[in-house]
Amino acid sequence: MTYSIIGILAAMILVIINRDVFWRRAGKKLTKVQLNYRNFLLGIMCYYITDMAWGILESYRLTTILYADTAVHFIAMAAAVMLWTRYVVSYLGDTSFFGKFLFYAGQAFLCFEILTVIINFFRPVLFWFDESGAYYAGTARYVTLAVQILLFVLTSDYTLVITLKTEGTVKQRHLTIGLFGIFMVLFIAIQVFYPLLPFYAMGYLLGTCVLHSFVMEDEKEEYRRSLEEAILREKAQMIELAESREALKDALASAEQANRAKTAFLSNMSHEIRTPMNAIIGLNNIAMNEPTCSDAVKEYLEKIGASAQHLLGIINEILDMSRIESGRMTIRQEEFSFAKALEQVNTMISGQCRDKGLTYDCRLKGQIDDYYVGDVTKLKQVLINILGNAVKFTPSGGNIWFDIEEGPRLDRKATLRFVIRDTGIGMSEEFLPHIFDAFSQEDSSSTSRYGSTGLGMPITKSIVELMNGHIEVESEKGKGSVFTVTVTLGESDRKNVQAEAGEMDPRELNVLVIDDDRIALEHAQIVLGQIGVKCETAESGWEGLDKIRIRHGRGENYDLILIDWRMPEMDGLETTRRIRSLTGQETPIIILTSFNWDEVADDAREAGVDTFIAKPLFAGTVMEEFREAFRHRNESP
Repeated sequence: MTYSIIGILAAMILVIINRDVFWRRAGKKLTKVQLNYRNFLLGIMCYYITDMAWGILESYRLTTILYADTAVHFIAMAAAVMLWTRYVVSYLGDTSFFGKFLFYAGQAFLCFEILTVIINFFRPVLFWFDESGAYYAGTARYVTLAVQILLFVLTSDYTLVITLKTEGTVKQRHLTIGLFGIFMVLFIAIQVFYPLLPFYAMGYLLGTCVLHSFVMEDEKEEYRRSLEEAILREKAQMIELAESREALKDALASAEQANRAKTAFLSNMSHEIRTPMNAIIGLNNIAMNEPTCSDAVKEYLEKIGASAQHLLGIINEILDMSRIESGRMTIRQEEFSFAKALEQVNTMISGQCRDKGLTYDCRLKGQIDDYYVGDVTKLKQVLINILGNAVKFTPSGGNIWFDIEEGPRLDRKATLRFVIRDTGIGMSEEFLPHIFDAFSQEDSSSTSRYGSTGLGMPITKSIVELMNGHIEVESEKGKGSVFTVTVTLGESDRKNVQAEAGEMDPRELNVLVIDDDRIALEHAQIVLGQIGVKCETAESGWEGLDKIRIRHGRGENYDLILIDWRMPEMDGLETTRRIRSLTGQETPIIILTSFNWDEVADDAREAGVDTFIAKPLFAGTVMEEFREAFRHRNESP
């Protein structure tokens, strides 16, 4: 009975000590060591329960039940030994031949014990009870105890050998496990001669408590190591993140610097190329107006002029891209005649369509004002780019429709919607997302076939967005495209087209062109002379001032003065200042330049410059800028 009470207490202590293994880890995946340890504890628990029940059943002489309990007790004892060897092997983490031998030897011993118990039902070889209920041990019991002793000895020797290869805390734990096996051998030996003494159970109790502490410490160390590794990984990630951040900053700075360098390169190169282009176009016009020029030469010169104009368009597109990327492109907010702007666009596009054999139809839907406030030059550039592409990519016999309608108004802002449809070659669905990418072309052969640079659409999209609008594209390969452009313009107080104050017949204008380039001056005389403008020239700022002073003294000021920006001795801005001090603000002054004037725009305004015109000179551009400048002067208080 005393032995049973000890078994109950031992079982309770085991459950309390190992509660985390039985309950805390429920539902969680155990490591191999923890799993073997839990199974080992279950085997010991079964051993204790049968041992406790044996004492109670023996005191009440319940022989039949006692027989079954004893059979289970022997199997549980063999299972505990097997699980002990398995736990030791997994805990040591050794995969040598001897470790595998112990692993399978424990299983073999359990199988032997189960077979012995089965045989014992038919022939008592392990134990039996007489008619009075007295217990007798058979030969197999002593064999069982001998095998247990052997397995404990082998396991202890195996552990102590591995202990010699370890150091520190691990060595102490391995040494403790090895000594535990030796103590269990002593307890089993005592159990052979004194079966009722609880030394064997007490040994198991003590051993499992020690092993539990090892499992807990190993778990803590593993958690500590994983935590330290996580901290190290986090630190490494933080360092890597900081390095990546610095690398990204450097990459961003390099990209921005490269972008600025590219923008500056494009801007400078476009200006550098524009300078000789001015000479080419100017000389070409002069040569074409040469009386002795033959028809064949004139044909060659016309082709040269067309090629030069095309190249000049490419240069202008590159310059526009550089302005957009540098953020220097601005949108004017000036009143303009929408009717005249539309007329100019239609005149250009209808002529191109007529030459190519296309049908062109422009329609206004609803009420459209004659005047709006915005940047008419940029608006025309957008429309001409899209309509020009429609003409370019539509085969002969096709159709182009241009519809214009006004959208909702709010806070003196009007929305204009332009829809351009064509029956051209169209675009594939895969290319549409890239249509606004710089230098993108669906067909590389389009460059030679249609003269496309891939810059028109990106520039168009940027201008539309600067005008608080958006652009949409629908297209189908072989069936044509539809471009829808929406821009926001300001309302104008003037609603009807009237004869503008100061608008003159070109034949009534007297214009002075000041430029140090004789070719440019001759070109200006030819271009302006073709529309009837009386053009005088001066090869320097000083010569121009002398002519202006003479006419001012006679009260016959020039109607318009064109001045080159870059001139030796006295540049265009200084010349403008001297002209203003001499004649006042009456005469409009326009600066001619091949360079980007954005950087000196403010200084030029202060000097008295009304506007800028890019070289080479075109009569239509001069007249348009002159009208705007003259109208602004008449409207100024």
